[in-house]
Amino acid sequence: MQNNPFKLLAFTAAATASAYFFNRHIDTYSVAQNKLKVEPENFFKWKNLKIYYTKHGSLGSPVILLHDINPSASSAEWDNIVELLAQDHRVYVLDLLGCGRSDKPELTYTNFYYVELLIDFIKSRVCEKSFIVASGLTGSIALMAGVYDSSKFSGMVFINPPSTGLLSLVPNNRTKFAKKILEAPIIGKLVYNKLFSRQRIDNLFTEKYLYNPFKVTSSLIDTYYESAHLGNGSGRFLQGSLSGRYINMNVNHALKNLKLHADIIVGGALRDEDFISRSWRRINPEIKIYSVAKSKILPQFEQPEETVAFIKKSIEEAKSMNVKS
Repeated sequence: MQNNPFKLLAFTAAATASAYFFNRHIDTYSVAQNKLKVEPENFFKWKNLKIYYTKHGSLGSPVILLHDINPSASSAEWDNIVELLAQDHRVYVLDLLGCGRSDKPELTYTNFYYVELLIDFIKSRVCEKSFIVASGLTGSIALMAGVYDSSKFSGMVFINPPSTGLLSLVPNNRTKFAKKILEAPIIGKLVYNKLFSRQRIDNLFTEKYLYNPFKVTSSLIDTYYESAHLGNGSGRFLQGSLSGRYINMNVNHALKNLKLHADIIVGGALRDEDFISRSWRRINPEIKIYSVAKSKILPQFEQPEETVAFIKKSIEEAKSMNVKS
């Protein structure tokens, strides 16, 4: 019996050491291919943090593309449509804070924090009213920014935004505990590395994100895998805030009071397509819904031409609305 505490201590030490070296291996292996190359001049300094962005095209009105908020996501989400849009527009593509090549600080990420980032980016880099195309959860950020300071925006398209009910969920004891676990130095990083293993990212694409799983390539998975692990696992702080529901925001009031032209694009093969449409249109009937056939979470990846056609249509309608007003 006297030896039991020592055995427990030895086991704990061995388990901790194993987790540490596993984490170190992931830190090195996950970014070895350098899929997300960096150009130093493409950083925007904000609140002593570095935000990575690229600009495409030199003519036309500005369009900002915002990828979904997920540690594995980055501006690579838009690779299939950015040049199509850049034929007629100046296109700005960001790696949001906590994602891709941008800084991943240890903090609690909130909806309004990203709202500030978006508005300050427009003020500093675009210097003109911008049309926003926001994917997934970033739709709520774009919406809140559009209501907070409509003078910075010409219109918006939300691609597969979460339902208003899901966005209304607030932190509770269970989600707060999940956040604390993910933020722990060794165990949190171990949990994070399991959540964002290459195999799990691959499974998400083939089973959830894409209508056609045969469009998944090793290069695509490697890019998302690298994005999740750049910064030696610091993406876990963003994931902690996501798991804790700290980025959620009840958007009902903002949606009702939105004065900008806005449309929604949904993947036609999503099971909850109609539910999402109803939840947003019930509050703001002015919003139109465009459905992209043979696509799920990422119509901009699977059906780029059709998605761009809908975006351009929305941009033109927003221009007409702004001229009339």
